[in-house]
Amino acid sequence: MDLSFSAEYEELRREVQAFLAENWTAEDAAWEPAADERNALSGPIRTDPRATEFRRKASARGYLYRHVPKRYGGGEQSPDPLAGTIIAEEFRKAKAPHEVIGQGPSMLVPTLIEHGTEEQKKKFIEGTILGSIKWCQGYSEPGSGSDLASLRTTAVLRGDDYVVNGQKVWTTDGKVADWMFCLVRTDQQAPKHKGIGFLLVDMKSPGVEVRPLRQITGGTEFCEVFFTDVVVPRANLVGSPTQGWLIANTVLGYERGTQALSAASTFDGDLDRLAADLRRSGRGDDPRVRQQLAQLRIDLSILRLLGLRVLAGLREGRAPGSEASMIKLFKSELEQRLYGFAVDQQGPRGAVWGGGHAVDEGHWHWRMLWSRAGTIYAGTSEVQRNIIAQRVLGLPRD
Repeated sequence: MDLSFSAEYEELRREVQAFLAENWTAEDAAWEPAADERNALSGPIRTDPRATEFRRKASARGYLYRHVPKRYGGGEQSPDPLAGTIIAEEFRKAKAPHEVIGQGPSMLVPTLIEHGTEEQKKKFIEGTILGSIKWCQGYSEPGSGSDLASLRTTAVLRGDDYVVNGQKVWTTDGKVADWMFCLVRTDQQAPKHKGIGFLLVDMKSPGVEVRPLRQITGGTEFCEVFFTDVVVPRANLVGSPTQGWLIANTVLGYERGTQALSAASTFDGDLDRLAADLRRSGRGDDPRVRQQLAQLRIDLSILRLLGLRVLAGLREGRAPGSEASMIKLFKSELEQRLYGFAVDQQGPRGAVWGGGHAVDEGHWHWRMLWSRAGTIYAGTSEVQRNIIAQRVLGLPRD
């Protein structure tokens, strides 16, 4: 198997490097957003005017939002996941703003392109990809997490509006979001998978209450959201009133299947940093430590190859299917192994959260704690194993 890039792609890499050299200076690369603009879950959200203008130029060149038509502010290029990967790699090296981080750009925008009305596309897409409209996801509910189809939040049609009542939980960034894309029960009589709609809810609507939840990391990205007679225009329904489950699973397939390369890039950088620290401290001379570092390198290579396989399928027009669960499972458990190992190597100081005694200002401790969520969100590891067993391996349910 030849995993090298062709001359065509290497030429694209040189073009991207030249664009970055001209449009994103070393001074720009040194800039970091203010602390209140950081998203502790996903990293910095670059909403500075310099970043917005850079994104506009990059989209006009076709480097960002390549799947989004130009009339909605995107780059409008033919599908080529390998080209997108090269662009992302070079942008990361230059510390240039890439596509806005968040559930809106990565999950909602592709959904609107495929299922949304023209009015919805014009209203939401450009603001979302530039970061002026921030989104949260309203899926999980108390008692409806892994069994999401049992959700009970209702949306009752009254004239030209839906009236929403119910509760969502584990709503990432609910306290700062402008809008929520939300699964609601639109038909109480239909089978549970068939009676669900996909609704866009203004978080400033009367009757919406957001309560932040304190996490083990100390952050409050997760929230619970309550809806009491919230009026949502019928025009905010995406797809048909009972198409929500289909849309939700399409979104989850992309979330699970396309995260491998971005995760591998993040993990690679942290493993490089950790290995350098261990060499300086002398712990890197321990054969057992070297063996664990080598195994993590191997696992990261596997993760990257899994990601490339998904990209190859996308290039050929195949959307991520049930095999995406293998990537989700491998990535989330690798994340726990990596950051658990990093904290273990710090000895007693690894348990220190803050203050002058914390290693790297608590970076490794925070990542280790956050990694616990990886085997829960987007479907627990148990759910992923069931999907792999039944839909990939063809094993019986009983």
